[in-house]
Amino acid sequence: MSIKKDKKFDKLDNDFAKMQTLLFQQFDILEEVVNHGLDKIEKELIDTFKKNENKIDQFEIKMSDNIIETIGLQHPMASDLRLLISYFRMIGHIERIGDQLNNIMRFFHKMEPPTIHENHKDSVLNMLSISAEMVKKALISFEDGDREYAIWTIKNDEIVDEMQSKILKRMIRKNSPKGSEPTEIFNLLNFNSILGNIERIADNATNIAEASIYYLQGIDLRHMELPEEDQ
Repeated sequence: MSIKKDKKFDKLDNDFAKMQTLLFQQFDILEEVVNHGLDKIEKELIDTFKKNENKIDQFEIKMSDNIIETIGLQHPMASDLRLLISYFRMIGHIERIGDQLNNIMRFFHKMEPPTIHENHKDSVLNMLSISAEMVKKALISFEDGDREYAIWTIKNDEIVDEMQSKILKRMIRKNSPKGSEPTEIFNLLNFNSILGNIERIADNATNIAEASIYYLQGIDLRHMELPEEDQ
């Protein structure tokens, strides 16, 4: 690999690390919101959340352009090309996770009051925590060449799906529309949207894990079942 190409890959590594740092800051801020309610969070944190969302978008655009330029001008070998394609897929999924975290924040703004009821707070925090861990392990799998972390992430996607279903069913059962105030129904709809976005974060963590396996083994698991030995 040429020195020029080395520098391109070093720059991608560096930007990828910065993008991840911003994403996990978003998870931390949102966990504070779930824990305490949006109205109890310092304004500086909310401002940071908004700035981070814009930065993640900009990194996605910048890295995508760099990857396309590297492929077009440097004519990388097969292994380097696979790495670049994996990067390209992952940054798209990271940007979408950032969007989903932002969507959750928007739904909090629409709720009255902007907080999760105590009966459901622990469940939502648990669901958010597992989704964040899925994203983290999928990214570690790529960086450290750890296939088992990628498989763990893919397997846990179903767990988050089940958690979403159980929490929503409990919420509906305890907040039946019959005789409910309009605000309660409105909050229920927003709560459902919050859960849906957390579930989609888990989906994107799975996509990152699949991109990691593509880089590590050249196997494309999209729209496929895991091999028997990984079940």
